Amino acid sequence: MKLSKRLLTVASFVPDNSYVCDVGSDHALLAIYLVSNKKNVKVIATDINEKPLEIARSNIEKLGFSKKIKVLKQDGINNIPGYINTIVIAGMGGILISEILNNKENLKNIETIIVAPNNEFVKVRKAIILMDYHIVNEKIVIDNKKTYLVIKALKGRAQKINYFFGTLKPTNLEVIYYYNNLMATNREVLKKMPKKYLIKRLKLKLENKKIKKFLLSK
Repeated sequence: MKLSKRLLTVASFVPDNSYVCDVGSDHALLAIYLVSNKKNVKVIATDINEKPLEIARSNIEKLGFSKKIKVLKQDGINNIPGYINTIVIAGMGGILISEILNNKENLKNIETIIVAPNNEFVKVRKAIILMDYHIVNEKIVIDNKKTYLVIKALKGRAQKINYFFGTLKPTNLEVIYYYNNLMATNREVLKKMPKKYLIKRLKLKLENKKIKKFLLSK
């Protein structure tokens, strides 16, 4: 089962001996990879649309994983079974992921959260911390010219964190690339932004200053 760089990173964050809910699983490629390559992992593959679920069921049956992967049509993590202890949400925008996570009742049995937003990284970090989880691993992934942040968080323990940088370190090439690219984007926006937008311009300048300091801290 060949996965994208993004999904391979997500899979590497999934612990052995876990029961996973893969939210928005599309064709269940991640679910199939997990039960094939992880120790004692079972998965519920969910999606809000029936068409990808039909393909997911077909893929699962062809490979003989029907006992290890269940397919459910549902929205987010509402009413997921109590035996689920790990949730994966990948390939969605950060705002949508934050909205899915924004209900402690849905997370009461969840020990591990793994998410891979393609934007709004700050909002996702805040949502995770506000739900009383602490981030234990993060990785920037450049996949098919798109940038993703893969986050693994565990339940419990208060955590003070810089929401802009999280637990990332300026020694990783992908991290350096991402923040240099963000600075360049900010500079281009500043060139085109009318000078009357004083507060917006100041925010972008301060953001670039913060990034420079972070990158030099290595």
